[in-house]
Amino acid sequence: MTPVAILAAFCATMAAIAVWRLATDDRRDRVDVGSALTVVGITVLAVLWTALEEGWLTAAGRGTLGVVGACLVGAGIVMMVRYWDDPPEPNCS
Repeated sequence: MTPVAILAAFCATMAAIAVWRLATDDRRDRVDVGSALTVVGITVLAVLWTALEEGWLTAAGRGTLGVVGACLVGAGIVMMVRYWDDPPEPNCS
């Protein structure tokens, strides 16, 4: 296993934790959603790097991973910046 594959596995673990916490937290806000999107996007880009190193995918597959990863990271950063100062939504339960 190459160091890049270890990085991708670590990122996948962190993405799973971020998504799990987002799904189970009662007091999540849009910044939490943005940070989860960013972590998942970084994971996709780490998988892309691994695919480039190992020669796994075709050019179309690598391009798709690159676009999806960049869009997820971009959307996550935009959400975090946009909603950073918004007060959290009240808990309705």
